[in-house]
Amino acid sequence: MIRLTLSICIGLVVHISSWSPAAPPPAGAGRMIQQLQSESWIEQAEALHYLGEYRVEMAATAVGALLESQTVHPWTRGQALLSLSHIKGKVDPTEFGKWVAHEHPAIRSSAAEVLETYGGNSAVTWIKILLKDPDLSVRCHAAAAHAKRNKAAAWNVVDPLTLDPAISTARASARALAFTGTAEAHARLTTQISQPGLMRESLRGIRSIEDPQLIPILLNLLPNLEETHLNYGMILTALQNQEWKAVTSGLTAFIQSGNEQKVKTGARLITTLTRSPELGAPLRVALSQATQIETIEAGLIALGSAIMNPDEHEEFFRSKLKHEQPSIRSLSIRCLAHCKEINHYEVLRESLDDSNYEVVEAALGALKRQPAVNAPKGQLVSYLETPLSSNNESIRALAYEVLAHAGSEADFRPAMAALEELLTGTDEILRSAAAKALGALAPEDQIGEVVAAQGYLAHWMVIGTFLNDKEHKAFHEIHEPEKELDFDKSYKATYIWLLEGRSDKPIEREVTWGEGLVDQTDGKLSMSSQLPPPGSFAVGYAVADIHVDSEREVFLDIDGDDAFRVWLNDEKISEKIAPYQHRKDCIAEDKGLKIKLVAGTNRFIVKSANIDHRWWVRLRLTDSNGIPIPFRKP
Repeated sequence: MIRLTLSICIGLVVHISSWSPAAPPPAGAGRMIQQLQSESWIEQAEALHYLGEYRVEMAATAVGALLESQTVHPWTRGQALLSLSHIKGKVDPTEFGKWVAHEHPAIRSSAAEVLETYGGNSAVTWIKILLKDPDLSVRCHAAAAHAKRNKAAAWNVVDPLTLDPAISTARASARALAFTGTAEAHARLTTQISQPGLMRESLRGIRSIEDPQLIPILLNLLPNLEETHLNYGMILTALQNQEWKAVTSGLTAFIQSGNEQKVKTGARLITTLTRSPELGAPLRVALSQATQIETIEAGLIALGSAIMNPDEHEEFFRSKLKHEQPSIRSLSIRCLAHCKEINHYEVLRESLDDSNYEVVEAALGALKRQPAVNAPKGQLVSYLETPLSSNNESIRALAYEVLAHAGSEADFRPAMAALEELLTGTDEILRSAAAKALGALAPEDQIGEVVAAQGYLAHWMVIGTFLNDKEHKAFHEIHEPEKELDFDKSYKATYIWLLEGRSDKPIEREVTWGEGLVDQTDGKLSMSSQLPPPGSFAVGYAVADIHVDSEREVFLDIDGDDAFRVWLNDEKISEKIAPYQHRKDCIAEDKGLKIKLVAGTNRFIVKSANIDHRWWVRLRLTDSNGIPIPFRKP
């Protein structure tokens, strides 16, 4: 095995410094015991840490064997001594002396660390011996054990040993200073831990020590570190190991220091470490003096969290709605979105006219999540006038969503007037979004108006169902409605109930013509909802009559699920069958079909077939530019 110096080992391995009470061995205990046999000292150290932390009693023999092995690196044996002491929760006075007097400094250092917690009355004697050790690292560990027992009275011992710490002694030195706890000790710890080369090892030393006086030392390190720095995460771990009320108190003082960099750091800590509502007021007061964009952003993010009682900070959020920086205006809106005691439609009215797209998007996004009862009934289209007419597609789409969310029937006519141009336009995305919004507002008997404005045939007469099969046999048969179209007639038809794993015997019934309405703004005539069940293994017919004032050539788009055949004025113009996929959409399409409409009434007849899953058909008429043509019911 490659021999490593103690300082490198300490720098690479997370050292055991706090131990959980005895508990049943966790599921990974067996694997960790096996890992002790690894040739990698890193894996051995990981296993020793784990087994000691969880006090896995069944590992005592294996850990003891590692400790006694003469072929194992002394540093690893020292970790085994620590692990075994924690597993047993004590040391054997008749045996421990040999580790105090061991020839290898790494083992003597570990022995000193064990004496921080164990050893009873004998520990005092052993610590005195180790304080005279020729190795500085051993003496520093002994000083930490001495300081844990004697607190401030240990300063005369700790002082000379911690004047000029090296990386190899930084962890033990930091522990000794923290345990001593005097003003002088904390001042020296602050100096030591602030040195970049010593910070990581110093943090390893104190991160498990619970002492409220360490909190400001830890907090003051953060403003000078990037949040991605490894030491930043270690500081957060050290803070998490402190008593929570003490952290909150320390963070309050930190924020109230008047230093804007600390205010920013404190705000980020509230977001990542402790969302304590009692920190809201101090942070809000400190932010009132902030000038840096990053500080204000961090503060808004912290205060805007639902757990921070954002309604208490509403006035602060509103004060930022007119900030010169768009990112601040957007963020303040997102914070206001979490407030429950305001009418957002009133508060965000001016934000809808903002010159920055992101701000308007934030305002519309916030309105989408608010109770529709607060919206201006009958005036919503006027309220949304600016975003509805925006040249930004994302903003317009969001405005349609707000209209659909909060609008009422009283808003339908104004909305129809404002959005009709989009319904007849060629932008599929905007047309669909506008139609969806209008569909949410329209009275049930007026949805057809939205459908027809887009060029879809909205009013039908329908009849069915006639029995089909997986090969669409009935689709190719001629049924009575094809022979003679008479809306007053009824016909005998057969159907079956298709159940899991089987189908029932055919059942005969009488079918009649009925009115079929397209009740969704996407223009689909749902055959399965218009005709009596079941909609599986079915064939149905749909007839639509439209009137145009003069003869003209137009373009017809047809699609449906699963198959269709279409006649115009008794002439077959299209037939498509989609490949069957079990319990999936099977869409057949015939787009851009050039047809001629006669002046007056034109009749479309659709024969539609379905095997299973969804069943619908849709027809749309446009001119050569894709713009819906005008037509009406005869």
